[in-house]
Amino acid sequence: MKKALKVFLIFVISVTILAGAAAFIAPAFLTAPLKKALTEEFNRQTDQDFILDFSTFDIGILMRSITVDSIVVRPDSASPTINKVSAASVSIEGIKWLSLINKPFPNFDRIIIQEPDVELYLRDFSSSTFTNSGNSTNNDIAKKPASFNLIINDGQGRIIRPNKQEVFRVDNISVEANDVNINKLLDGSQFIFMDNLIVDGSGLRFSMERKLYEITAGDFTFNKNSQYASLADFNLTPLAPKYRFSEIKNRQIDRIDLSIPNIEFIGFEMSTLANKHFELDSLHIAGARMEVFRDKYKERPPGINPKPLLYEIATSTDFSFGLNKAVISNADITYEEHKPPAQKTGSITFNNINASIQDFRTKSHPEFREDSLKLDVETLFMNTSRMTLDVGYATFDRNNTHTISVNLDSFDPKEAGDMLQHVGFVRIEDGLVENMRANYTLNTAKASGEVKILYRDLKVSFLNKDNPEKTGLKQQFGDFIANTFVLKSDNLGEDPRIGAINFEREIEKSIFAYWWKSLLDGIKEVIR
Repeated sequence: MKKALKVFLIFVISVTILAGAAAFIAPAFLTAPLKKALTEEFNRQTDQDFILDFSTFDIGILMRSITVDSIVVRPDSASPTINKVSAASVSIEGIKWLSLINKPFPNFDRIIIQEPDVELYLRDFSSSTFTNSGNSTNNDIAKKPASFNLIINDGQGRIIRPNKQEVFRVDNISVEANDVNINKLLDGSQFIFMDNLIVDGSGLRFSMERKLYEITAGDFTFNKNSQYASLADFNLTPLAPKYRFSEIKNRQIDRIDLSIPNIEFIGFEMSTLANKHFELDSLHIAGARMEVFRDKYKERPPGINPKPLLYEIATSTDFSFGLNKAVISNADITYEEHKPPAQKTGSITFNNINASIQDFRTKSHPEFREDSLKLDVETLFMNTSRMTLDVGYATFDRNNTHTISVNLDSFDPKEAGDMLQHVGFVRIEDGLVENMRANYTLNTAKASGEVKILYRDLKVSFLNKDNPEKTGLKQQFGDFIANTFVLKSDNLGEDPRIGAINFEREIEKSIFAYWWKSLLDGIKEVIR
């Protein structure tokens, strides 16, 4: 939006230059000449790159104001950035006419832009996005007025592709900023560096059609001085149904459906962005709901595609980022997958998640090697049993060394029957888990540790992996052998069995799969 704001400010410069020349002549008799002169001045300021049109031009000498209505600016030719800029009105208020005595350009208190509508073309992200140079290369600009306040009311905007396909839109946005320096804005510095900047609005939409997602959000606010920002009703929505999603991608991939009613960003300093550094004191996420679906009937992508662990993520960018604390409250996560040859899906849920993450840093952060990330989670597994997860992770260690502690309270394994039957091909007939505790250490290559599960009356049926729905005498005999001689139906008493974890990492699986499969390795050792 920087380019559009620059066009508005050049328009203001043209208006004030013209108003200064006409200030002491009866403006009521100059409407037609002023319109012609303003158009010419605007063309000069923009090197004739844009065409200006407007309806009225009003100079209020006693009111110390200028108002121009129904402004429309279009590029004179095919602009690589701007398709259209318009506004219901632009007002310059608090004009100090006497400042014209010793300069050709009057000082003023504020600019008010009503109902701007901006349409820009999509362009690549530039490294200059967060520059804050303040050096002007235009001699004319150096002669412009002292700082002023900027007010933008009820604006809207869109970013489109050359074929007019919409990529991003904001339905309503209002901006307030004090002590705006016109030189810094016009020479390319971003408006996020303006003093006392406040931004409010609603109705965000970002299309990620090629990735089959759309991002939307409701109300948003940003207050630079308070170091606070919030976003309501954030949604990451898939653009295709569950199975169609993988069909379009033609490979096995997670389909994520995410909604977050409220996100808050607290404690940050925007000026550090100019030095490629951003520090966020706390992030609050409330009421999130995430559903993940994976169709395993589709093949995995060809070749070897390693999934990054946290060291690889932290060292993948030169940007310095630090997050002191993230708090997640009252969240729900559902993971569902369809694994061949099962006819139905299996799923597990983590409900009422309350979690905190502390001390995440990227490699360029000055404290990268001083802190280890900490993750603490409390949740209801399958919405019935309390479960805690505590992780300590040395993100600065290239070996990705980290520790995990898991505790699960009393749990009826039949609650996870869908996942066990349709994904693990095991049916739980009876049994109760009294408690499970696990402690293990993981790195880039493997995981090791131990699991203790206290359970009783465990009875299972092993399903035919080639035909899970098939039952018969052979399977019944296999179940009898398993429950009588292979599986240990009880693990209680003063000296319960402890399962050893010794699991080699599968580099193409996510970090969460690594954690789960390592735990499962120890569980199998207990019940066999």
